[in-house]
Formats: sequence, structure tokens, C-alpha cells
Amino acid sequence: MQAAQLILNERILRITVALAEELHFGRAAARLHVSQSALSGAVKNLERDLGVRLFTRTSRHVELTEAGRVLAEEARHLIEEGERTVALVRRSSSDVLGPLCLGYPESIDLRWLCSLLNHARTDTRLAVDLECVSTPANTLPYELIKRTLHAAILAGHICHPDLQCAALFREPFAVVASPKHAFSQSNFVGFDQLKAEPVVWLGRDSDPLLYDRFMMLCSSHGYRPNVVQEVRTFQECLEFSISGLGITFLPSFMQSNKSDKSAVFVRVREGALHAEYQLAYHRNGGLRDVGRFVRFVQDQARKKHSSRGL
Repeated sequence: MQAAQLILNERILRITVALAEELHFGRAAARLHVSQSALSGAVKNLERDLGVRLFTRTSRHVELTEAGRVLAEEARHLIEEGERTVALVRRSSSDVLGPLCLGYPESIDLRWLCSLLNHARTDTRLAVDLECVSTPANTLPYELIKRTLHAAILAGHICHPDLQCAALFREPFAVVASPKHAFSQSNFVGFDQLKAEPVVWLGRDSDPLLYDRFMMLCSSHGYRPNVVQEVRTFQECLEFSISGLGITFLPSFMQSNKSDKSAVFVRVREGALHAEYQLAYHRNGGLRDVGRFVRFVQDQARKKHSSRGL
């Protein structure tokens, strides 16, 4: 029994489930944010320790053996039971031990976030210390649901029975191009002018909430971006656009954070492209005086936009 417990730790359970669902080492590794060689090595070690083959694999495809199917099914149950137990224990207490962990995505305005953190450290009304944790946007909801994080800032609204969302602020997007582009001479552009333009934009897997909201707004104006290059960060969008590979769309705070003239920011005429940032947190347990914390973050969000006249 002791040997089985050592073999089947949480990491191995999650690797098994991911590979069983993806049936592809590359996709499973990307999903778990590990290297493909590390994932492959872990599976080989697990098969060796268990003395059975879990997956049959060739250069073209991966399949579960019967032993692998049984393990994957049991692994799902063990993960769910472990998460249920942790959640039950945390819900039994109204106190947070140690700092309150607030997750944030790469798309956030870091200047505002630093201001939030500085105010949190000096505000005597907050009952806990605040720690901001940089987290990949596509895993933020998952980390929040499994309670690795106490709260998270998301670039969109998430629907989950255990989570509550509070609106923070709307971040408008501008069209960004190189100074040589024809748009550089314009104060505004309309969607009709954008239709023929090649676009550099985020891939959906980098931030599904932000991506889906953005594409929905584009579609509502009869515009479908001609994406010729997908990237993972706003900084990559900026650099690819400056190089002339296509226009891109960036939040307005990036213009104020950029001092040189290597990129031109132009407003969309309808002013309709934006991200809706939300504070997500658990409905029950984990936060002492959750209302006070939410009001504090919302107050800092209001100050952010009042300072810009929005």
C-alpha cells in the first residue's frame, strides 16, 4: 500500500488523466505546462513501477491499454476526491492563514496592479496580507476552482456554481500598427477599413475569456479579424505589428506605458472593442470579510479609470 501511494501522487494522477484525454504527448505536455520529455519520462517510470503498459504509442498516435483506461478512470476519482476534501476543510474555516493569494493574467495593467498591491500593504482596513501571483490566463479559473488561489483577476466573466464575479473596469482596445502603415495618419478607423488587414492576435488557448469576448465584439460589428499570426502575449502582438507583419489590437494602457514612437495607436471609430476585467472569488469560505476585500479592489479599479478620465 505504501508503494502504491508513493507511485500515485497528484502529479502522476494529473499526467495520466491529461494523456488519456488528449492521446497526444505534445498536447498533454502543453496542457500541464511541462516539457514533453518530462511527461514521457514520468509515464515510462510509472509503467515500470506498476509493471504494466498503460499506453501503446507510435510516431503517429497514442492509445490507452485496458490497464491505462482503468488507471485513468480511477485517477479522475482520486483527483476529484482530493479536491473535494481540501475544499471541505477550507470551507470549515473563515480565516486565511498566511497571505491572500490573488492571481492575475499577463494581460493586466502592471502599473495598476503594483498600485493595488502598494495600497493593500498600507490599508489598515484589510484584515489579511495580499500576495499577487502571476498565473497563465488559461489556468486561472482552474487554479481558482481548486483553491490554489483565493481570488483572481480575469479578463472576462466566468460562470461556475462555486464562484462569484465582481466587475472591475473596462479596458478599451486600440488598433496598433507600424508608423509606416496608412493608419498612422488617422485618428480613428472603422471596421470597414479593418476587413482587408492582416492581423496579429492572441491564440485562444492563451486567454480563452479574453479571446472569446474580443471575437464576439468583432462579430457583432460584422468584422472577422484576418489573423495571419497567433501569439501568446500582448508584447508579442506589439513586436510583430511593429515589424510590419500585420495590425494588432492592444489595451489602451500599453500606449501610456510606451514612450517611443515605434508603434502607432489608433482608436476604433465605434469605440466598441474592449476587455471586461472581473474579480473572481469563492462564494463560500476562504476569505475573511470577503465584502471588504472586494470593495477595496473595486475602489482601486475606480481610481484607475478616474485618473484617466474614463
